[in-house]
Amino acid sequence: MGDAENTEDAYGTPSAASYKALRFETTNGIARITLDRPPANVLSVDTMREINSALEALEYQREVKLVVLAATGKYFSPGFELGDHLGDRAYVMLEEFHRIFENLAKTDKPSLAVVAGPALGAGSLLAAGCDIVYASASAKFGHPEVKGGVFNPLAAALLPRLVGRKKAFEMLLGGQSLSAADAEKYGLITRAVPDDKLEAEAAALIQRFQDGSSVVLQSARRAMGGALDLPLPEAIRHAEDVYLNQLMATEDADEGLKAVMAKRKPVWKDR
Repeated sequence: MGDAENTEDAYGTPSAASYKALRFETTNGIARITLDRPPANVLSVDTMREINSALEALEYQREVKLVVLAATGKYFSPGFELGDHLGDRAYVMLEEFHRIFENLAKTDKPSLAVVAGPALGAGSLLAAGCDIVYASASAKFGHPEVKGGVFNPLAAALLPRLVGRKKAFEMLLGGQSLSAADAEKYGLITRAVPDDKLEAEAAALIQRFQDGSSVVLQSARRAMGGALDLPLPEAIRHAEDVYLNQLMATEDADEGLKAVMAKRKPVWKDR
C-alpha cells in the first residue's frame, strides 16, 4: 500500500498522488491500478473513490497505452462493503460504483483486468467492465448478493448485455457462480489461463501494447468505445470519423504505413 499521506479535495475524493486502498503507478506507457486492501480487497466507498481518482488522473496522460487493473492477495474482490448497503450510504456506494463504469467507458485508454482470485458481486463487474479480462483457471465470478437479501443494480442492467439474458437471470437471481472457463464461454472474461501461467500471459499481452503507438491505440479504443451502443450505420460513421479525422492526422499513422511498406519496424513518436 502507498506510504504517502492521503489527501482529499472538497468533494472527499483522494488526490491522484496518494492512495490507501490501492497502488497506482504509470511506467513505460502502462498504468497499473492494483487493489491492495487486505484481507480481501472489499470495495468500500473510499476504495471506489480512489479507483475513480486514479482513472480520472489518466485523462490527460497521453503516453498511457494500457490501464491494468489487478489485485494483491487471494481475492480480486468479493464486492461491496456490507455496511455501505445500509441507509443513505447505499446512494453514495452506488454513485461511486456507477462512476467507475462511466470512467472506464469514456476513457480512450484500453483496459486489462488480471484476475488471480475470486471476483464476486461488484468485484465481478469491476473486472468485467474492463476491455480485456485475463483470469486464472481457479478464479470464479458470480453474484451471491441475493442470498443476503439484496442485488446489484448495475449487475441487473449490465449482466444481460455481457452474458445474455438467460445466463444473467440464473446468475443474478439464483446466485450462481461461474468458473473461469465458463466465464470465458459466456463472454464475461476474455481468457481463462492456467494459474501458473497467468502472470506470463498477462505480461506478454502488456508487452504487445507497450510495443504499440499510444495515439494509434487510443484512436482505436475511441472508435470502438464510442460505437458500442450505436445502431450499426451510426457506429460505422463514428469509427470512420475517428479514423479519417483523428488518426490519419497523426505522425504515427503515417510512420506505421511507411514502415509496413518498407518492411521495417516502426519508430513511434506517440503523436
